Amino acid sequence: MKMPKSRPQPPRPDRRRSIHGSFSWIDHRFLREGFDRGLTRLEKLLYFVLVAVCNQDGVSFYSDARLAELLDIRFPHELDGARKELVARDLIAYEGGIYQVLDLPGPSLPPVRRTALRDAASDLESVKQLLQRWGWGRT
Repeated sequence: MKMPKSRPQPPRPDRRRSIHGSFSWIDHRFLREGFDRGLTRLEKLLYFVLVAVCNQDGVSFYSDARLAELLDIRFPHELDGARKELVARDLIAYEGGIYQVLDLPGPSLPPVRRTALRDAASDLESVKQLLQRWGWGRT
């Protein structure tokens, strides 16, 4: 696809966005460098909502009840799981009911779900048990 030489013009120039009051942004690296890779839809949505509602320091005071309402979450463990995954990936901090969207970490290995590591360890244990049941590994 050939890129236009001039800057594309908006279809509705009368409705250009402008900053009124507070302002937030999503670092382009979140998508371009794959920080979203492997996140569930709820985890991405929680991240985007926290970005949208945080202050200049990345801090949000939204309660779990309000976030659950915004995200249409029915069960507390859903929000808890999404929050834990974002914390584990170093995308947010959470302490005492306060969220902070963190500056994206520097380049690293592609993120791996914590649950994937736990599942892999469980699978290895299952293979070991099967081998033992079939008589392998016994002396």
